[in-house]
Amino acid sequence: MTLTIRKADQQDKSVLHRLGAEIYRAHFAHLWQSASELDAFLAADYGLAQLESSLSDDNVSWWIAENAHPVGFAKVTWSAEIPNSDLSGVMLNKLYLHPAETGSGSGKQMFDQVVTLAREQQRPVLWLEVLQQNRRAQQFYAARGMKTIREVMFSTASQQSCRLHYGNGSVRNNAC
Repeated sequence: MTLTIRKADQQDKSVLHRLGAEIYRAHFAHLWQSASELDAFLAADYGLAQLESSLSDDNVSWWIAENAHPVGFAKVTWSAEIPNSDLSGVMLNKLYLHPAETGSGSGKQMFDQVVTLAREQQRPVLWLEVLQQNRRAQQFYAARGMKTIREVMFSTASQQSCRLHYGNGSVRNNAC
């Protein structure tokens, strides 16, 4: 089935709310030690009010991937500073697919769409974060020419995890 990638608007906030929680839990719930911290994280990222605000932000775009129904999404911030560096560029905040779509080529199609959009806006730097435990995503982005540019810690009340910043820049700073 053909994958369609379309820009999300305010009418899609319920779809993003549902997909965000469903897909994130399917891929990453096992990494969380506290169910309440996971719930708080999901509410902060995919709550209806948060999505409404994000969908209204001119510096942010959400994209929905669909075949017969929505199967994934991407969030892009068009101008974001790479923390602790003098670089800024397009940040691919999220690129998530339903587990049944993983490995289907849909992620590549979505990533290529983001790269095309960044090039059209003449934005030379593209960067993103990947959990250190997410080896599959690391391989995916490395295969597309992205390189680890730094490591940063992410902390909650009960745990810490390392996130890797990937990009086409050349900053290197390890914190993990």
